[in-house]
Amino acid sequence: MRSILLTWDIEEYDAPADFGAAPLPDGGLARGLQIWHEWLDLSRSWNVAGTAFCTTRIAVASPDLLRQTASRGHEIASHGWTHSPGSDLQLRASRESLEKISGKTIHGFRSPRLRNVAPSEVSGAGYTYDASLNPAWIPGRYNHRGQPRTPHRIGSLWEVPSSVVPIIRFPLFWASFHLLPLPLYLAACRLVLANDNLLSLYFHPWELSDLSEAELPPWLTRRTKSQRVERMGKLCHWLGREGTFRTIADYLALGKRVTCP
Repeated sequence: MRSILLTWDIEEYDAPADFGAAPLPDGGLARGLQIWHEWLDLSRSWNVAGTAFCTTRIAVASPDLLRQTASRGHEIASHGWTHSPGSDLQLRASRESLEKISGKTIHGFRSPRLRNVAPSEVSGAGYTYDASLNPAWIPGRYNHRGQPRTPHRIGSLWEVPSSVVPIIRFPLFWASFHLLPLPLYLAACRLVLANDNLLSLYFHPWELSDLSEAELPPWLTRRTKSQRVERMGKLCHWLGREGTFRTIADYLALGKRVTCP
């Protein structure tokens, strides 16, 4: 069976600051909450369950949005306590708080901006899997081309990487989705599915919002909000014909049995 892991990072809206914009006074919390609410409305028509990696700060600010996200069939996972660069991730506290708010067991973690966190720290905080690895080279960020491309264990911890094209290691993460013509992006996804029977993608709700900051790159803002939303809808429709959407916990059979996918 071909499995599609569609994942979302739900966080404070601080992306423009990564491109040189002035940080918002509240660190992007209020705007992040607005974007989260809009995303829940936008994604209703796709009817696709995935995995939502939420910062604890944004979840605490709106418990109802977290519970609504879980009620849609999305798995709730941790994105650290806050998305602020260099902040204390508070791994155990984040997991426990998200569990208390959502009423769900929190199995997974993804670090903000995919920063390096020792597997022993993640497993020691009570997580079963880590989805922080993009096994590619992203200039100015990281170079993980030597890391495994598919899910694997590091001790007791599952590592669930984002998908990259075999051999050339071209990443299929959120930026590639906006950079490439859609037919080319879909062709790359099809190649990965044919090779691995698995496609793991990650996006952010803010990508589908109004992006007015001048500092954001043209490859991201060249399409209108409605065009970006329509593009995501087409991706979800196409993926639904190519495989089965699953949460990461379901793919790893967590809560049932832990076995090699």
